Parts: sequence; structure tokens; C-alpha cells
Amino acid sequence: MKSFLSHLNESMVDDLLSTQIRKAIKKAGGKIYQIGGVVRDEMIGKISKDLDIIIVGIELDDIEKILKPHGKVNMVGKSFGILKFIPTGSTEAEDVDISVPRIDSKSTGSGHKDFEVELGKGITLQQDQLRRDFWINALAKDIDTGEIIDVDGKGMKDIKNKQIRMISPTSFEDDPLRMFRAVQFASRFDFTIEKETYKEMKKRASTISTISADRFQEEFKKLFSKSKKPSIGVKILFDSGLMKHIFKSIKLKSNDLKTIDALGKSDFAVFMGILLSDYGNKAGTTGKTVIRLSNTDAKIVQNVVDWKEGMNNVELANYAKGVDVRAIDTFLSAKGSKTLSSRLKGIKYISVKDMPIDGRDAAKAGFKGKAIGDAMQSALEFSIRTGKTNKDDLLKHINSIK
Repeated sequence: MKSFLSHLNESMVDDLLSTQIRKAIKKAGGKIYQIGGVVRDEMIGKISKDLDIIIVGIELDDIEKILKPHGKVNMVGKSFGILKFIPTGSTEAEDVDISVPRIDSKSTGSGHKDFEVELGKGITLQQDQLRRDFWINALAKDIDTGEIIDVDGKGMKDIKNKQIRMISPTSFEDDPLRMFRAVQFASRFDFTIEKETYKEMKKRASTISTISADRFQEEFKKLFSKSKKPSIGVKILFDSGLMKHIFKSIKLKSNDLKTIDALGKSDFAVFMGILLSDYGNKAGTTGKTVIRLSNTDAKIVQNVVDWKEGMNNVELANYAKGVDVRAIDTFLSAKGSKTLSSRLKGIKYISVKDMPIDGRDAAKAGFKGKAIGDAMQSALEFSIRTGKTNKDDLLKHINSIK
């Protein structure tokens, strides 16, 4: 009997590739398989949002010709043997990768973004499976028969043993990012990293520093958002020696691991703020440089790092200016602390511009130039300390410090 996930995946394929498309591909000599993450997730028992299709025995250009009458075809990944297909009636968000088998050689170029690729209808499914990173990601599924194609049974064995194992001994040499991917998968599925694979990771840990910032960001996001307990992956990054070659100035703190696991899956910037706390006032800029955080995320990172318990109301109000209160509330809740918004409830005026007096009132009291700003700041701090907020009390204070 087929499982629910098997029926779900078959339904996804049916929505993507009509009977007419399948017949045309078969007539041209092609054979269609699901491959990679979608098959792995089905075997693990997880619902996959991705659907990767590989078509063997036919050139990519011929696949494009077959698909064009049935939807939008984007050949942006042609040099890697990949096209994106959006069936008629679907949206851009529902595109799917369709590839032909390929053989990769060692990554080249800055940031290990480029690979030497060999394509052609003569390349077999098994050759494509063997160029992948880990055995659990090399599983394929015949869409006609439902048969799982697993080279020497190694993928299913690793799923049964709940382990991440590299396919090739040169896997991490070919692409150092695969070491981070091993960590990410171990964290997501609560798997262990197989002994020889982990040994090779530790041996080549320093080469992770050659990876580009945008590839780092993608893997950090996956580790955080797709793991039930991201702390598992964070701890492996430290224990394997990888983290010190990504961020050189951070240390593992056990309390931080608990906080990380208590965050919501949309709180990536807060997660990075916790990791980068040892960078102090350079945390935000470091995040932008090393993993190409957006300006907004970098600001939240710095907000998290700048937080200090025990601030008095004046310090709290100064801190709150320009801060993403929701993000800091999330951070403090995860720590088991009182939220920033609840701490600010007793403070009516956070900045000078919030008060019912302005610089003209200070000028009337006899202040000039820079002293006007100082007087206004003094009135703000007076209001925060005493809780007095009406105009008369604030004017009285200004006159008292003249």
C-alpha cells in the first residue's frame, strides 16, 4: 500500500507533468524520475515543498521544446543542465527544477560558486547520483513504477541509521560548502554525521572560509528555519571547528543554545544576533560582511547585541529609539525575560519630539544654541525618571535648571 506522502508526491508530479508531456518525453527517448530532497523526505516521512525532476536519455534543449507549449520555460540554469518550468495556470512561486544528468568536477572561481560541468544524454542516472553530496540526497524515484533507485542501497541504509555520509572522499574538497550542508541536514533531521565524514570535515574545516557570503547566508537560514532544534547544528559547527573559520571571534555559550531553540522560525536576524554577541558594536557590520545580511537584519543583530539587562528607565528609553521592538520582544521572551514593550509601558515619552514642549519653549526660558537641545534632553530624562508628563511640569523643570 502506498503511503500518504507517496500519493502526495505523485499528485505533485501529475500537476506538473501532464500525460501529454510524459508521452512526448517518452517518445523522445526520455525517462523521468524524482530525485534528491523530495525522495529523501518521503523516505524519512516528511512532507517536502520541493519537487526536483531529472529526465534521463534526452537533451535539455529537446525537453524545452516539449514543455514550451504547456507553460513557461526559463533556461537560466542551462549551463548546469537545469531549467525552470511553470505549467500553464500555475504561478511563479510554483516553478519546479527539471534537470538532465550531469557530472560535476571541482568547484572553481571566487567563493566556490563555479563548477566544471559535463552534460549530455549519454550520462546515466547513476552517474548523476554519484556526483551528489550525501547518500541520503542521491535517492531517485521512477515516476511510472514508484521504484526507489538507490545506489548499492546506501541511501536507505543511511536513513535507517539516521546518519549523514559523504558519497566521495573528495566531496568536501570539491565543494567546501558541503561541510556546512552536512551540519544543516544533521540538525534538520536529528541525524548524526558518520565517523569518516566527520573526520574529513574536521580535517578540511579551514577551507570553509573560501565560501561566498551569499552561500553562507542560505545555509545558515536553512539550519535555523528548518530545524526543530537549531542548537544541534550550532553545536556541531563549533565542535567540528567550522565556526571559527566562518566567524573568528565567537564562543559557544550553553544558555544561548536554549534561547536559540525557543525562537520562532521567522526570527533569523535575532538568531544571528545571539551568535554574534561577541562582536560587540561590530556585530551588525560583521553579519553584513560575512553572510551578506540585509541592512534591516544587520540592524536587528546589533539591537540584540546592544541589549543589557538592568538598564534604568532613561537608559531603556535611549536604547528603544529606532529599535525593532517586536524583534527584541522575541529575543527577550526566548530568554525567559520580561519583554521590551512591557518595560516601556511606564514611559510615555521615548524621545524629545514626543514631548508636549519643544525648542521654542526652551528658548523662551532663556536657553540658546546647543543649550536648547541639552535642556530638552534634560526635560525628557526628568519625565522618564519621575513619570511626570504634563506640559507645566516639564516647563517648570526647564526653568529650574536655567
